[in-house]
Amino acid sequence: MNLSRKKRTKAATAGAVLLAIMLTMSACGSTTKETGANNGQSNIPTVAPTDNLPNENGIMEPGTPSTDGQDDNKATNGGDASESAKISAEGIYSGQIDSTSIEITTGDGAGAYRITEELTAVIEALPFDSKVKFEYIEKSVEDDTSIKQLWLTKIEEVK
Repeated sequence: MNLSRKKRTKAATAGAVLLAIMLTMSACGSTTKETGANNGQSNIPTVAPTDNLPNENGIMEPGTPSTDGQDDNKATNGGDASESAKISAEGIYSGQIDSTSIEITTGDGAGAYRITEELTAVIEALPFDSKVKFEYIEKSVEDDTSIKQLWLTKIEEVK
């Protein structure tokens, strides 16, 4: 009787393992098919951000030299309505977020500021946690005017 109990336990365990493997395989199989079907769709969002490049949509970053002059830059950005006047402030340079953005902590809290290639050399020379004086403009996002991007136009260390 003890021997048949062991056989039943082994059979039940083997059945449970087999059931778990089958469920895992069926779940993986359907995910693989969905992933394969979604691969074509997932390429669409990864391609979409490249549509926002300045060369493709005609919008140039602030401080980027224009081949046709400043009037062309204002025309493609929607004129002065999308950009504000230069704002001066002081804060603590926290560091570079990525190759196009830095973080500066002001009295209002930490903020992310977009930078141009011209400011990259100045930014790289700044030590972390240094006090800085900077100027920036607020620029509306093309699709949503309630969202503002902060673009640095000038930055220098205060000694």
